[in-house]
Amino acid sequence: MKRLIAWLRVALIDLRGSAGRFTILIACLALGVAAIGVVSSVRGAVETAIERDARAILGGDLELRSPRTDIAPDVLAALEALGPVSREVQLNTQARKGDATAFLSLRGVGALYPLVGEVTLLPGAPPGSTAELLGTQNGLAGVLLSQQAALRLEAKPGDTIRIGTLDLQLRGVIDTLPDQATLGFQLGAPALVSDAALPLAGLKQEGVLNQFRYKVLLDNADFASTKAALEKQFPDREWQLRSPRQATETIARFIGIFGNFMLLVALSSMVVGGLGAANAVTAYVGERQAGIATMRSLGASGNRIVVHFLSQVIFLSLLSIAIGLVAIALGTFAVLPLLAGLIGLDLPAALDLRAMAAAAGIGLVTAIIFAWLPLLRARAIRPALLFRAAASSHLDRQDWRQWLKPAASVPLLVGFALLFALTLAIASDARLVAIYFAGTAVAFGLLRLAAAGLTWALSAMPAPPNRLLRRALSAIVRPGAPTTTVLVSMGMGLSLLLLIVSIQSNINDQIATEVSTEAPAFVLLDLDKGSVDGLTSFAAATPQIEALTTIPMLRGTITALKGAPPPSADDEVSRDVADMFRGDTALTWSAALPEGTVIEQGAWWPEDYAGEPQVSLSTEMRDALDLSIGDSIEIAIAGRKLAMTIASFRLIDWRSPNFNFRIIVSPGLIERAPQSYFGAIAVVPGSDQQVEAALIGAFPLLNFVPVGDTLARIRAVFDGLINAIALVSGTAVLAGILVLAGALSVGRQQRETDAVVMKVLGARRRDVIAAFLIEYALLGAIAAVLATLIALLGAWAAATWLLEIDFAVPLGQLGLVTLLVIVATIVTGAATTWSAMSSAPAAKLRLETP
Repeated sequence: MKRLIAWLRVALIDLRGSAGRFTILIACLALGVAAIGVVSSVRGAVETAIERDARAILGGDLELRSPRTDIAPDVLAALEALGPVSREVQLNTQARKGDATAFLSLRGVGALYPLVGEVTLLPGAPPGSTAELLGTQNGLAGVLLSQQAALRLEAKPGDTIRIGTLDLQLRGVIDTLPDQATLGFQLGAPALVSDAALPLAGLKQEGVLNQFRYKVLLDNADFASTKAALEKQFPDREWQLRSPRQATETIARFIGIFGNFMLLVALSSMVVGGLGAANAVTAYVGERQAGIATMRSLGASGNRIVVHFLSQVIFLSLLSIAIGLVAIALGTFAVLPLLAGLIGLDLPAALDLRAMAAAAGIGLVTAIIFAWLPLLRARAIRPALLFRAAASSHLDRQDWRQWLKPAASVPLLVGFALLFALTLAIASDARLVAIYFAGTAVAFGLLRLAAAGLTWALSAMPAPPNRLLRRALSAIVRPGAPTTTVLVSMGMGLSLLLLIVSIQSNINDQIATEVSTEAPAFVLLDLDKGSVDGLTSFAAATPQIEALTTIPMLRGTITALKGAPPPSADDEVSRDVADMFRGDTALTWSAALPEGTVIEQGAWWPEDYAGEPQVSLSTEMRDALDLSIGDSIEIAIAGRKLAMTIASFRLIDWRSPNFNFRIIVSPGLIERAPQSYFGAIAVVPGSDQQVEAALIGAFPLLNFVPVGDTLARIRAVFDGLINAIALVSGTAVLAGILVLAGALSVGRQQRETDAVVMKVLGARRRDVIAAFLIEYALLGAIAAVLATLIALLGAWAAATWLLEIDFAVPLGQLGLVTLLVIVATIVTGAATTWSAMSSAPAAKLRLETP
């Protein structure tokens, strides 16, 4: 132990004059630790808040949800016997103020809302509880609008807003709602009214997208026993019960998935920073070769050399980690208040010590892993080096077979296993972490191979006639040049950023071009036959309307498949198909083959078909339920069971703007069943707002969705998520630039020698500078090309198999990023090697004179 302490003491004393050489190492590791720690800490804070405030997020101890239809009086009486009950109805409708309109996700709430938590409003609202603000004052009921809706209507508290056939007074603008997080993505802007105002406004409370919710505060029972009792009392229920934990499962799952992905993106900056650590240690050991040879000649063993330099690396890593931990604290305290306002959760500023410890561990292990091979090269230095005529600052290349020896491979394998375990401790998804590690290894290998191939190709190609270009190419491929290091480090960070840019571009193109072009301007919901006739006349008299399409919709329950009971929602079938067995499901009927329909198996019935009922199903149902042509399916519609024979299976493109139903029934008996209609209106480009105002004026109770607003909200959600990922991935690019600076600064001495030789041979200073700048531009361009190829491959795979959207190469964005990379490489190279560009030959030659 005393010997080890003495070794460490000598190592730290030796480091005192050399710590400045490790600025890049310290910056890279600190940046990686900070990125991982902030992402992990913020995710942990959100998950803790969800766990802690699950009851407040749900709005009670129990929630009963009934889609489309309200519950029976006996069910309501059973709920009221359990404790205080708050009823709310959620529906989509339009609000109007003058010529301005806003599409709302309107919630009609009872007097007890909210049972838990409170509604907070922006300054300017009058005092009073939520029930008082929504109540009738001076003959007008109240309404609370979200900021988005208030801005769209240009409304402020006290203004009159018309919803349906009722005028309401805006009493305040919503800041936060206690249970907003459980509602998920909504088509319209949130708004609150009293549930007593809904019938006065003539709004249809029962409909396709409508939802009835009952929140209960349990007096003397727990959720599990209450649920069991209610399900036993009402065996034929069509409603669902949720506990606070179940209500927050979807939020927690999304936060977990997104947080894991963000964490792995942040880990990429650590990987790039590890490359910087490897470069710094390699350069340091190369410069210390004479000193190492002297230590070996005085009797120091190879293990003594490794301990000496490894202790220095660990000390510097701990310093980097300390800086990173401070950055984690500052970043967490800055991000949490902003995020709390966006997602409506109480996120107090607190440090996640577990996340900070994991980030510190990842930083330390990464530094040791990437420094290990350079340290083994230091171990191989022999005393004979002292007797060479000249010593280079570059280490001799190490045979890759040396890496397979236990002294090299075992510590690396242990290090990677520890790194995997630390990452898994905060990512909690072994499959995702394994895919990331494998993908990183593949990307690293591809970049190394590509860099080696390009170096070989540049060496083999004929020398260009331009002397500056010739000089730049020779500098890139000369022995000891940092070409491979620059390409790999810049390529790793840049490929990640370009991957995100490409995916974002393709998602936006899909929404902005294909979907927006093909989608109708408005989707009409819950139409009856009279409304369809009125809309047909309205469309014919409105020149801005290009087309009106309607399709019948029915609700039914699948009661049998192939003569046997259907699977339950909990059976092992795909999640989408399993939803069909949670209560009733939507279906339609059609005599003619719908436009754009692709029959994969079987045949469509004749348009004048009048035989036994037949049905066409989606291929998803066929594959998930093992169905065949000729099998039977039984569906109960309005209490009447209808047995049908499967006639065909259809391919469904869910990206299509057309109405898609998994179940389409042949004409005949089905027309007599109770049904409503969906509709779609296509308008002349640019006339959406004019037609929307006309629709509201002519049909104030019509329930329709403005598709343009909905697509804009979807795009905003995607942009927000991807921008957050891009922000974190920017740390990897920044780490790549730091590594670039370190790699180029290592070759500064060689560049000074090159500059002297060029000037002695007659080159002017501007020629020297131009040669170096061309070299940097070529390095940046090559790194950008390699990163672009890897990013496009990844983006194509994500678009094709994960997102299932069409893929297109975003030439504009990629070109801009490539240009910025070239400029960044030139600026970084010039800043780190300016002394080499401007070195005076006389001064340099005097230093070289013995």
